[in-house]
Amino acid sequence: MLASLEYYWQFTKTKNIPTMWLCGLVVLATLLITSPHVSAAEDAAQDESENKAVNTLSPAVPQQTETDKLETLPEVSVKDKRVIENSGINRTLPITTITSDQLQRSQPSNIFDAVRSAPGVSINGGPRPSGMSFNIRGYEDNEDVLVKVDGVPKGFEKYRMGGTFIEPELLKSIEIQRGPQIASGSGSLGGTVIANTKDAEDFLKPGQKYGAKVKFGYGNNSDEYSRSYLLYARPDERVDILYNYSNRTANNITLGDNSKLANSAIQSVSHLLKFSLFPTEDLQLVTSIVKFEDSGLQQYDVNSATPGFFGKTIRSVDDFTWSETVKYNPDHPWVNLKAIVGAGHSDVEDFFPPGFSDVVNRAQPDCNGIIYIPDPSNTGICRGNATDTFNFKTRTVDISNEAIFAEKGFFNVSLLTGYQYNFSHRDVTRVFDNAVISPVGGFNPAVPPGTKTFHAIYIQPKFEIGQVSIIPGYRQDRYKVEADGGTLALLRRFGQESKIEFKKETWSLGLAYDFFDRKNPEKLTLYSNYGQGFRPPLIDEYFTQGPFGFCRSAFMPTQGRPSEICGDYYKPQLSESTEAGVSYQTPHLLGTDVFFTGKLNFFHINTSRLLSSLGEDNGRVTQDGWERRNGVEIESFVQYKSLYARAGYSRITGEQVTGHLDLINTPLFTAPGNTFNLNVGAELSKSVDINLTYRRVSERDIIVGGSGTLLNPYRFGIQDGYELWNAGVRWKSSEQLTFRLIGENLKNEFYNLNGSFGSLGLPAPGRNVKFLVELTY
Repeated sequence: MLASLEYYWQFTKTKNIPTMWLCGLVVLATLLITSPHVSAAEDAAQDESENKAVNTLSPAVPQQTETDKLETLPEVSVKDKRVIENSGINRTLPITTITSDQLQRSQPSNIFDAVRSAPGVSINGGPRPSGMSFNIRGYEDNEDVLVKVDGVPKGFEKYRMGGTFIEPELLKSIEIQRGPQIASGSGSLGGTVIANTKDAEDFLKPGQKYGAKVKFGYGNNSDEYSRSYLLYARPDERVDILYNYSNRTANNITLGDNSKLANSAIQSVSHLLKFSLFPTEDLQLVTSIVKFEDSGLQQYDVNSATPGFFGKTIRSVDDFTWSETVKYNPDHPWVNLKAIVGAGHSDVEDFFPPGFSDVVNRAQPDCNGIIYIPDPSNTGICRGNATDTFNFKTRTVDISNEAIFAEKGFFNVSLLTGYQYNFSHRDVTRVFDNAVISPVGGFNPAVPPGTKTFHAIYIQPKFEIGQVSIIPGYRQDRYKVEADGGTLALLRRFGQESKIEFKKETWSLGLAYDFFDRKNPEKLTLYSNYGQGFRPPLIDEYFTQGPFGFCRSAFMPTQGRPSEICGDYYKPQLSESTEAGVSYQTPHLLGTDVFFTGKLNFFHINTSRLLSSLGEDNGRVTQDGWERRNGVEIESFVQYKSLYARAGYSRITGEQVTGHLDLINTPLFTAPGNTFNLNVGAELSKSVDINLTYRRVSERDIIVGGSGTLLNPYRFGIQDGYELWNAGVRWKSSEQLTFRLIGENLKNEFYNLNGSFGSLGLPAPGRNVKFLVELTY
């Protein structure tokens, strides 16, 4: 241990069923309620008259999501001085938005904590953010869930590691799209997470041109200190400027049994610079720059269930995202244009002194660095330190336009069209201090470098005829994946292609029926959605050579290629999803001033041509594995004056058939446990508000042994369920000073997170009490 710390400092110097029924009954009972109500015109006139008399505010229209530009909540009036909060629930699509209000109340330590309450969403790996990945509807790989920051896709292929680097302090909202959406991008079988950063206008008060906010926080679980400095200005009505700096440091995490999780300390820094110009009323130009840095001694395998099994490493992360957004919305119904051009990189360096990891650089007792003590003249034995570097670069273009051709009330027609381009390159090296032992050029054939590029077009018309909506969609993707580095020489040696190209077409269809007139603020809607998706093979899958490849003789005795590189043997993984549900929304539940919105959604997903099932059967190459998922998602929001409650429930069941030598039927072991979330809160006064969160996760099936073949089938066990209680209170003592007290895992529950590949995950943090102070100028 002392040696480990010494190397570290040297380096840093240089460098349930009952719950489901309860929630379901609440939503269904509300949907079945028939209460007398006046017409929309009478209701609006009455509210207008009453509002003038008491001088109250009308609620603001909630922000639109990327895929719901026409499905906004109507303007409604309530006899109260509090504006109705954005529920974040899309009425007809499986989309949930974590709003700015929610982020402010929960003050999450990372983006993963911020989205846990969304139905169908769970987190794999952890508890360090660099080891976490999103799991949406049981799709758990990084490549199954697309992540965008200000419209720029973030990609990261690294074995047994997460790859989403963003500080929640920088975010204004997080949109979670479950399942593939036509404009979200290819490859997102599980869904898409869209993070949008803050603007100066989110903080400036009426008439204010300049401002600043300083936030200091402390968490007792790991002695975490956080600091955030925010400057914002609108010196002219056409200029908006914001800069945010955040710093977070913490020691090893304390678990529910009061033990420490080794190598879990955090040291991260993030920056956000945003500059917006408004040359005309129709044109908006936004430049966004996000930078994240993280470093420290940590586990090599940050999502493993066996801490220390893969050893440890001194890891440094440098992540950068730049985007330029142009919005042009002239006074013409055919033009509502949005264009995003962006780029970014994610650089990760893992440093392994001898003995840090038996997988990468095991200890060599007879060595002093690269010197072999018994015989210094023998230079081919001692490796010295090892360094792995992963460099990911991406460039993107995303252009969309929504044209409205008819807006007659009874008959409406609009058309969404778009073009997307993405370029991503991965460069990977492994070197040792001893140049004699290091591979030429740092090339590791098991983790090949390469480039992936795609162009896509999509079209989605929307027809509204009376109370019926019909939304068909078509998307075409053209992919090109190319090998690079040392893989090129391997492929040339065996006359194998180094470039793979394919085209994929996908279709979608949305249907909805509104029982009430569209202008009525009360909404009762039946809907159904059908969508196709696909996931292209990774560079790792196309071009890997070595122990992770499926084209070795062990898996393909007659069809295995001499190079042992699969190449175009792989075909894209496909999915088809069908959803049906009902949503209800009313500003006057049972004739009161209670605002309610809720949705009950059922889904079935069939995934075919599993990439993990590539193998050989009777002398032919096969990829016949499949998965089936069935699920239910319930979410609701209710508000009365200063009281609110938000609830969500999700359950996913399924099975899969996969394997390399034989197809084996197993439970869908990537599915999380059934999850129920409830958040209640109240604004006791203009200066004090409180909230309480309850989360219950049921037990789930996990793999405890076996390789998944007929001779050695998987052995399954049970991961225990758990319950969590969180609470928070905010006190605004003055216009300039705010205090927050937040308690996480108040019962100090000991439980395990979800591991990758259906395994038991790492232990989760125990009780944590956070205290934050905000100074606003």
